[in-house]
Amino acid sequence: MENTTTSTTNEYTAITKNAIVSNTKLAFDLFLRNDVGGKARYILFCRADDHFSAKRQEELLSKNAEKLYIFKKDTDKYLLYQEENLKSIIDDKDKTSLEKSGALYQVAENITEALLANPKSGTHIERASTWVNNTVSHIVKNENTFSSLFEVTSHDYRTYSHSINMSVIGLLFGKYLSLNPHELDCLGTGLLLHDIGKVVVSPEIINKTSRLTKEEFDEIKKHPKAGLDILELKKNVDSLCLKIVAQHHENRDGTGYPYGLGGPDIHLFGSIARILDVYDAMTTNRPYAPAKRPFAALAEMKAEMLDCFDGELLKEFIWFLGAKDPRNKFRASDTLITSPSLSK
Repeated sequence: MENTTTSTTNEYTAITKNAIVSNTKLAFDLFLRNDVGGKARYILFCRADDHFSAKRQEELLSKNAEKLYIFKKDTDKYLLYQEENLKSIIDDKDKTSLEKSGALYQVAENITEALLANPKSGTHIERASTWVNNTVSHIVKNENTFSSLFEVTSHDYRTYSHSINMSVIGLLFGKYLSLNPHELDCLGTGLLLHDIGKVVVSPEIINKTSRLTKEEFDEIKKHPKAGLDILELKKNVDSLCLKIVAQHHENRDGTGYPYGLGGPDIHLFGSIARILDVYDAMTTNRPYAPAKRPFAALAEMKAEMLDCFDGELLKEFIWFLGAKDPRNKFRASDTLITSPSLSK
């Protein structure tokens, strides 16, 4: 069985060599690639429904394969396998922080796309909550989490990738702020769900590359309340999560939407979400604007948008972020705050 070869086709896709967890059952065929005479051949290593034992894993490692391969048609099965075994992936000491972060991001993409396709599904919301639990575990257990999670965040703005980026950055920021485990779970889940109300907005408006008309912007402004309507009756969504969904476009000076809240009426999680929402949008490629460097985005937020944010929290975010966002390095001359003190 192991030596069975298949014809070279475009039917295969590569997965990381450490993607498979020992002592699990595979739902897809697993292949090795052997290039002979300039021609690629795919060798069946493990069949679907076989038990991938520790012995098989040792055998695989002994072959020094750089990548593994699956049929492209089995991609959804592979993503589900990752999701079902995510805790084992996070706990696996043989996997690097980057490999763990990559698995987390891939699983999050699958979950978030499913959520946007069926936002009223309690199952998908539960999947999102479980993903956050695993991400929190990864953040707490691994010292290299910061750089590895930032490395896998998306550089292009799409509703689902934006939500994942916000959840990832928000969980790291939440750890920096010393939030307790329950607060971290609620923060991460709320950020992942924050734009779920956009399902009521026309895709043509969301993806429009030119300036929105007043009528189109009025439609956009409906999404926080729509998201709240979708989620507030769900028993498995904590009220702290709902603060983020409802308040991520509220401004400190009361000019935001949908409720025009201001100052202390905005919850800490709403204030965090407001900062993250703007920062991630500005530092990723959007349909109507290229990505800004982190320093340029933070400088603009501090100089021109300070009325939108809790000023003290923005200072904390700047110190938390430092020069660690690999989407673009800070220059030595970049200065936003001269002291870590919160004094103005």
